Amino acid sequence: MPRPPTKNRINMHDIVEQPLSAIPDAVDAVLRRPEPLDEVEVQSIFFEGSFILLRAEEALSAKDGNAFCALFKLFSEGFAHGEASFEEGVRAMAQNESLLQTLVVIFRVVVEQEALPLHSAGTVELIHMLSSLCDGAALKDKCGAAFMRGFAKVLQRVNASAEEARRHFHVQRGAATALINLVKGSKQNKQRLASWKFVADCCAASVDVFFQLQCVELLFRVSRQNKDVFLHIGGALPPATIEELRALPNDGTLLSRMTLLIEHLNDGRAQVLRYPLKEVVAAETTLASSTNAYFTPNYVIVMITAANADNVTIPYRVIRSITLGRDGRVIVRLEEFPVKLEVLLSRTAGMDTVTFYMSPEELAAFKQSPVRQWIVEALQRRKEEQRQQYDPQHTSHTPPPPPLPASAAATSGIAAATASTAAAAAAAGVSPPSPEADAARKKARVEGAAVAPPYAAQPTVAALLHVVDALVEQATTPNEAQAMLLQLRRLMEARKEVQRGRSMDDLGDAMQRIQRCVDDARRTATEDRTAWHLAMVEELERVEGLVVAAQDKTAAGVEQLNDDLKKVKSSNQAINERIACMDIELKQTLEELREEEQRWASEIHTTCMRDAERIESEVDQQLVHRSRQTALLSDYTRQSAAPHH
Repeated sequence: MPRPPTKNRINMHDIVEQPLSAIPDAVDAVLRRPEPLDEVEVQSIFFEGSFILLRAEEALSAKDGNAFCALFKLFSEGFAHGEASFEEGVRAMAQNESLLQTLVVIFRVVVEQEALPLHSAGTVELIHMLSSLCDGAALKDKCGAAFMRGFAKVLQRVNASAEEARRHFHVQRGAATALINLVKGSKQNKQRLASWKFVADCCAASVDVFFQLQCVELLFRVSRQNKDVFLHIGGALPPATIEELRALPNDGTLLSRMTLLIEHLNDGRAQVLRYPLKEVVAAETTLASSTNAYFTPNYVIVMITAANADNVTIPYRVIRSITLGRDGRVIVRLEEFPVKLEVLLSRTAGMDTVTFYMSPEELAAFKQSPVRQWIVEALQRRKEEQRQQYDPQHTSHTPPPPPLPASAAATSGIAAATASTAAAAAAAGVSPPSPEADAARKKARVEGAAVAPPYAAQPTVAALLHVVDALVEQATTPNEAQAMLLQLRRLMEARKEVQRGRSMDDLGDAMQRIQRCVDDARRTATEDRTAWHLAMVEELERVEGLVVAAQDKTAAGVEQLNDDLKKVKSSNQAINERIACMDIELKQTLEELREEEQRWASEIHTTCMRDAERIESEVDQQLVHRSRQTALLSDYTRQSAAPHH
C-alpha cells in the first residue's frame, strides 16, 4: 500500500525573515494556497509573534505600508482560523506581556503619530487584528485600558473629514467592532470613557448603514449600565431617534428594531437610497431573498441575513459595468471581488456578476436616481488614479505633443478619446471589452476594494487600436487609410474639445458648490461657536455656583472644627488642673506618711532602748549573783582542801 503523501508545512519564520519588499507577495502566496493553513501552521504564527511584531516595527520605520499590512494579515488569519486558534492566540498574548506592550506602541505610532494614512490597508489590518484581540475574555480589561481611548480617537479622526468618511468604510467599522467587543461583558470598560457623544456624532454623519447599526449597538450596550449616556448625546441625534434608542428591547426583536431606527434616521437623506430587493444572486448562487440594498455615493450595502446583520459591501470602484434589465434585474459585473464573494465568483463568463432583482416600480425609481452617476464618477476617479500612477509627472497643463506620422497620429487621437468613450459606455450600462486581469496582480483581503488598487492595463485603448487595425485593413490604398485615420482623429479631437468645454462647465459648477459649502461651513461654524460659547458660559456659571457652595461648606466645616478644638482645649485644661490638685494631695499625703513613719520609728527606738537597758541590767545582776556563788564555792573548796592543823 503506498504511503500517503506528506504535507510540506510552511515555516512562518522563513516567511517573515524575508526582505520587506518580498514579504507581501510571500504572505499573499501563503494565504491563497489551495490548502488552508493547518493547526501546526497557525500555531507557528503565534509562536513567531515577537518576530512578526519586530518586523512590523521595522516596516513602520521604513514606511513600508505593504509589508506592515502583510504581517498583520498573518495575525488576522490566525485569529480567524477557528475557535481553538482564537483562544490560543489570546492566551499567547496574555502570557507574554511584552507582546501586548509592543502592540500598544505600534498602535500609538500608527494612530496618534499618523505613521500610516488613516484609511491605508496597513491601518485597516492593524485595527482588524486588534478588534479580534479585544474579544478575548482574558485580555478584555487590559485591552480596554490600552486601546479604548485610541479607538475613540480613530472614530473622531474619521468623522473629522466627512468626504473621506463617506468614501471609506473599513476603518470605522473595525474601530466600532473593537469598541463593541471591549464593552461586551465588561462593566469596567463601559465606564472608561466619560462621554459617548462621539459615537452619536459618527452615526448621524455616516452614510454607512452597517456602521450606523454598530453605533446603535454600542450605545445600547453602554446604556444598559448607564442610562445617563443619553443625556450627553442631545443635539447629535434627533430627539425621536434618542427616544427610540431608549426604548430598544433586550430580546429577539432587537436587531429589527435597530434596523428600523436606522431607516427612520436616514429617511429623506439624498445620500442613502434604500431599495427593497426580491432576491440577490451572485454567480448563480442565491445570497438572500426579501432584503434591502442601500446605495451611497461610493458603495452599495446589501443585507444578507436578518439574524446577525451580515452584509456584502461593494465599492463602485470595483465595478466593471452595470446593466439594467427590463424584468427588474440590475446586473453588476465586478472587476475585483469582495472577500465574502471570492468563493462564489470567478473570471469565468457569467460568474463575475452580482444580480439584484427589483420590482418594476423600484427599477423605474432606480433609473431616475443618481446611483448610475455615482458609479460613473467612481469609475472615472479610478481611471484617473491609475493614469496618475503610471504618469506621476502628468499635470493638467501638459504641452502639446510634437507632430507624429499619420498612423501614430491616429493612434494618439484614439487614445485621447478613451476617457470619454469609457464614461459613455459606463453611463449606458455597456461594458467596454477587457482582457483577463494580470494573474500576478494581488487583491486586497479586506472586504471590498483595496485602499490603493493596483493598476490594470487600459483595455479600452487596446480595443480602439483593434478598431484602427480593422479600418486599415478595409482601406484599399495607404492614402485612403491615412485619410480615414486623419478624419477619425479630427473627430476625436473635436469630441475632446467638447468634453473639455463640459469639464470647464462642470468645474465652474463644482467651484460654485464648493463656495456654497464653504459659506455653509462658515455659517455652521459661527453657529456652533456661538452655541458652544453660550454652553460654556452656562457651564462656567454652574461651576462657579458649585465652587461657592463648596466654599460655604468648607467655611462651616472650619468653624465647627474650631468650636470642637476649643471644647477639647477647655477639657484638657480642666484635666490638667485636676492632675495638679492630685499631685499636691499626693505630696501632702506623702509628707504626712513620712512624719508618721518617723514618729513610729522614734517610739520604737525609745522602747527598744529601754528594753535593752532593762535586759542589760537584769543580765548584770544575774552575772553578779552567779559570780558571787562561784566565789563562795571556790572559797569552800579551798578551805576543804587545806590540811587541818
